Amino acid sequence: MKTMAGAALALLSILWPLAAGATDAELAPFVAEYDVRYGSMAVGMSRTELSRSDPPGRWIIETSSTASGLARIIASGTLMQRSSFEVDPAGLRPLNYRFDDGTKRTGRDVTLEFDWRAGRVRGIAEEEPVDIKASAGLQDAASIQALVLARLRSGAEPGTIPMIEKDWIKHYRYTYLRRERLTTAIGEFDTVAYRSARDGSDRETISWFAPALGYALVQAEQRRAGKRAFQTYIRRYQLGD
Repeated sequence: MKTMAGAALALLSILWPLAAGATDAELAPFVAEYDVRYGSMAVGMSRTELSRSDPPGRWIIETSSTASGLARIIASGTLMQRSSFEVDPAGLRPLNYRFDDGTKRTGRDVTLEFDWRAGRVRGIAEEEPVDIKASAGLQDAASIQALVLARLRSGAEPGTIPMIEKDWIKHYRYTYLRRERLTTAIGEFDTVAYRSARDGSDRETISWFAPALGYALVQAEQRRAGKRAFQTYIRRYQLGD
């Protein structure tokens, strides 16, 4: 079940052309909460918050995931990932990233610092050192959510986005699927559905975004080899200050 809780957080991480073109005006603070299921079984809840930071042009996005029911037997803590990023003429650029697996052990935690002047990402991922090139448009597992949101709000396609995972760079391709009206716990919404996946991978995520909520994610499901695994369903949405 610990694997399930981790995958649920990873699912939310990847729901959310390159960063160039994102502007501060294309983001708005919010809090969203989701129910997470694995098949027909409820396995937890997830919460994402986007907030402004200092100085102007800086933001923080944080996602936490807590197991429930039988899943708490193995995953009793709260998994958390947090990214601080800036939006300027160069685009949306992460500054630092933290992942905490919710236990007292540090073996699965990740800490990354983005040094854009030096063009490097350095840190520790699962007790291993990280020092790789920070290519243009590179995102972390949390800031990618904000980038997708900003591009959708601006009327652009998310495109293909490079994302650092541990000490690897992976490219996620977002493909438009269809428009669909969904009934959710907070109301009925017209949505746009996108598929995100890496080339050559049998894993994919289908995400439904609601334009009426500023393109907030209202539903998602992760599939592997065509079979549905984790699903997330919005339960609360609130605009921030």
